Amino acid sequence: MVYDAQVSKSLKMEEQVQYVYAAIQHLKVGRSTVEIAEELGVSRFMVGRMVKYAREHGLVEVTSRLQEPIDATLSKVLASRYGLQSAIVCIPAAHGDEAARVSIATVASKLLTELIDEDDIVGLGPGRTIIETCSRIKDAPNCDLVQLTGVASTDYDNLRVIMELGRVTKGHMYPLHSPFIATDPMAAQMIKSQPGVRQALQRMDHLDKAVFTVGGWPHSSLLATLLDEMGELTPLLEQGVTAEIGTTLLDERGSELHLLDSRMIGITTQQLSTVPVKMALGGGPGKERALIAALNSGLVDVLVTDAGTAHAALAASK
Repeated sequence: MVYDAQVSKSLKMEEQVQYVYAAIQHLKVGRSTVEIAEELGVSRFMVGRMVKYAREHGLVEVTSRLQEPIDATLSKVLASRYGLQSAIVCIPAAHGDEAARVSIATVASKLLTELIDEDDIVGLGPGRTIIETCSRIKDAPNCDLVQLTGVASTDYDNLRVIMELGRVTKGHMYPLHSPFIATDPMAAQMIKSQPGVRQALQRMDHLDKAVFTVGGWPHSSLLATLLDEMGELTPLLEQGVTAEIGTTLLDERGSELHLLDSRMIGITTQQLSTVPVKMALGGGPGKERALIAALNSGLVDVLVTDAGTAHAALAASK
C-alpha cells in the first residue's frame, strides 16, 4: 500500500492520528469496534469507516509475516469456491513448472508434517513433487506409509524416498513393488496376487491421509509418458483424459473415465474416496487443466498449488 499524499489535504493531522489509532487498535491489538468507539466518543460504524479509510489510503498497512511466500487471501477464496477443507497458494520465485514444483514441495512438506497424527496410516502417490516434498521432511510423527501406485518408469525414486521417509516416521512401510500399469488385465491380476503387493493394496482400505500429485496430460504426467512409450497415449487423449489422481483417470469436467481400470495397480477410486483427508499437490502451466479437473472431481480435500494455477481455477469456476 502506497501512502496517499492527498490524505493530508482531506484530513487534519489530529484526524489522521485518530484514524491510525483506531486502525491499529482494531487490526493489531484486536479490540472490537464497539470498545474503540466508546473510548473515542464516536459510533462503531464511524470506527469501521476510520479503519477502512486508513487502510485504503495507506495510513496503515497490513503485512503478512508468513515464513513462506503464500497468498493468504487467494488461498481462502480458492478453498471457499471449491468447498475444500483448506488450500495453500504459493507464490513461486520464478515462472514455469520447475519453480512452481519447488515452491509447492517446500510448503507441502511443512503442511504434511502438521497434518499427520501419531499412528496414522499415510498413503503417498507417485510424482516429482511428492519426491521433493518427502525429501524435505526431517521430522514427523510416527506413522505407517503406504505406496499408492506402482512405478511408472525405471526410476525408483518414489520408492527410495518412501523408504527414507519411513526412517523418519519410524512406522511400518508398505511399498508397492509393481508396475503402475500391466500389459493386460490377466497380468495385473497376477501381480496383485503377489503377497507383498496384496498386503499394500489391502492396507489402502485403512488410510487416514492420502497425498498425491495431479498428473497433467499429456506432458506433465509420468503415467502419460509411460503410455506414450507403449504407443497407447493418443487414443486415451482422444477419449478425453485430462488428468490422473492415483489410478483414477479424469476428463476436463472431473468425471472419471474407466478406460484402464483392469490394468492399473494401485489405489482405486473407491478406496481414495473414503480416505478422510486427501491432499493434492500440483501447479505450473502444464497442470492447470488437470488441477481444475481434480478439483471438480470431489477427490480433493486439501490443496497446495501456485498462484497462477489458483487464478486459472477461479476463472474456470465462474
